[in-house]
Amino acid sequence: MENLFTIALPVYKRTDYIRKALDSAVNQTVKCRILLIDNNSPHDDFKTIVESYNNPLMKYVKTSETVPQDENFNNCIRYCETPWLTILHDDDILHCQYVEMAQKVLAKWGDKIGGFAIRCNVSDQEWDGISQVKELTDDIRVVKESYFYFSQLSPFVGVTIKKDIALDLNGFNASLHPIADFDFWYRISTKAPMLYVMQELAYYRISPNQSTNHLIDAMINNVYKYRLGLIEKGRHNNFLSRLSLEASRINNINFFKRTYRNVSIPDEFFNHKQYQKAQKLLKIRFFHRLAWWNIRRLSFDTTNIL
Repeated sequence: MENLFTIALPVYKRTDYIRKALDSAVNQTVKCRILLIDNNSPHDDFKTIVESYNNPLMKYVKTSETVPQDENFNNCIRYCETPWLTILHDDDILHCQYVEMAQKVLAKWGDKIGGFAIRCNVSDQEWDGISQVKELTDDIRVVKESYFYFSQLSPFVGVTIKKDIALDLNGFNASLHPIADFDFWYRISTKAPMLYVMQELAYYRISPNQSTNHLIDAMINNVYKYRLGLIEKGRHNNFLSRLSLEASRINNINFFKRTYRNVSIPDEFFNHKQYQKAQKLLKIRFFHRLAWWNIRRLSFDTTNIL
């Protein structure tokens, strides 16, 4: 995999978690290249850290100017020297068999897909399972384009993409922050099939700087508007898809309330008529089950694995 796959880490300023992220990239059961892109930090600590590994598969690049976060994700794509890559946040980690799973997926479907995603462990606690070797799943599904009406591929970490397709799409659209990743995964799915691996092989760390109310507001409302636009332009523009979208939105709000303990959800999230109408309908068991049946039906192609 050394000439096929790269784990790319975009970094800027902070160094508190980076060694754990790099360790997870180094300690893979199948080795690959590791690329650290320093977004013109005002120090050379990252360079020193990379050099301390003395790993010939690890490369350090410091950009000449500081750019927005999503644009530095694009730098990861541009500087990558392999056909496939995954981008790893500096405070997240990959399971020791992530690259092994990538090898398994790409050996079978690499010429047919634009990428794949895996399940993530999302927590503010340390993940004990990162080094526990397990039998890799064969439960791998084709993501339908309509999957994005209701769901996110991943909380960023654990999505592998094909470099050529990413470049053709001009990468992440920084103007859509903080949902540029959602938009990017969706656009890739319109160019080539995306797969979903039904196994937890990555860890997304919830840290205090991610729990600001304005960010959560944007991630709920902006994603909702994006999804509504997809439904309006798609083949499933009907009452059931809109009800399913509302069920997904409510689930999204509840996720943030559970996950970010100090967040306060603004009242306007709950006061508009569409939300209140959906809440009443979804309290009826029939409509609740119908909405989630529709979400499952439109998410994965269970009849075809390419």
